[in-house]
Amino acid sequence: MRDIEPSPPYTWTVEVHRDFQPALDVWAGLEACAPASFYQTRGFIIPWYDTMGKASGLKPFITVLRDQYGDAGALFPFGIRPAFGLQIAEFLGAKDSNANIGLFRPGFSIAADVLKRLMADAARLSGLTPDVYVLANQPFRWEEFDNPLAALPHQPSPSFCHSARLIADSEAFQKQQLSGDARKKLRAKRRKLEETGEVRLLTARTPEEAERLLDAFFVQKLQRFDEKNIASGFDSPEARAFFARCCISRIGKRETSVELHGLLAGDRIVATYGGGVHRGRFHGMFNSFDMTPEIARCSPGEVLLSLLVESKCRQGLKAFDLGIGEGRYKSTWCDRAEPLFDTLVPLTAKGRIFVMAEAARRRLKRAVKQNERLWKLAQDLRARLRLR
Repeated sequence: MRDIEPSPPYTWTVEVHRDFQPALDVWAGLEACAPASFYQTRGFIIPWYDTMGKASGLKPFITVLRDQYGDAGALFPFGIRPAFGLQIAEFLGAKDSNANIGLFRPGFSIAADVLKRLMADAARLSGLTPDVYVLANQPFRWEEFDNPLAALPHQPSPSFCHSARLIADSEAFQKQQLSGDARKKLRAKRRKLEETGEVRLLTARTPEEAERLLDAFFVQKLQRFDEKNIASGFDSPEARAFFARCCISRIGKRETSVELHGLLAGDRIVATYGGGVHRGRFHGMFNSFDMTPEIARCSPGEVLLSLLVESKCRQGLKAFDLGIGEGRYKSTWCDRAEPLFDTLVPLTAKGRIFVMAEAARRRLKRAVKQNERLWKLAQDLRARLRLR
């Protein structure tokens, strides 16, 4: 489906697609030049939607803005899902995306009131009658580009996104990020791991290696969640299908895919890490480690991270992104805690009521997450409730 409608008196035209195919050419063109993250690429979003998104009832709502000459200026990979008795428009990728932003042509600029009007036009043209836009976890700036959505009413997201600028000299980078004592402890942990066997980085280059690393990831991650009494979606058929499609079936192809890395101690996989690369930036998506006590005490996840950072420095990448959330290892390895924002735009009366409640919920969540003591209490309470 393709609808085009001008928005007088503005020179912009909004175009809405209910499936991916009609938008692929525009998407490919903007993906090649737009300052955006891995999470806005076709290589992430389409496999994610075909497996996890579709299963949740989400429907694509791809919005393209064209200028007066018919050239695409922006593309928003939106979707609409039913929740709380409403239709909610959001970025595709949901909680699996660590940075949400549109794909904007270099030099793109638009007035806030025009953008808001066009978003309302897009919602109407979609035929899906959304009640509200909930556009979460957006960076204010990306590659020195100011996010136009920051001009709309917004509030701080509950968490930050952690990243680091890389340099070619990985040893110098680690000295920059880690204290001498921290580096000494890391070397000692690696030596202890070497008692199990030779410690080395394995990057999946074949489907067989990818399957082996994924199998280890699922075992380790689910064991970790069980121990912490955390609900997991990793064991769902849709999640497994997503990982298989991104991490295995695309190996050797030119399309963007998710890289799989593992730490071997001898023949044993003691930690895993997965992520995508786009525009010189590695985006960490998921990780796991062997929880066997004699292995876990050697911090295999940290050892793997040090080898992975070293590899990305050698490859000439300019940034390493560990994503959203709280974690000591993120603040250790990253020199930037990038603030994010959430945009809540109501479109109907039901949407306005929802926004009042949702905005308050997100403010409370941020207050808890940014207070170390409250966050620990919340985690303990969540674990106890799941035990019942």
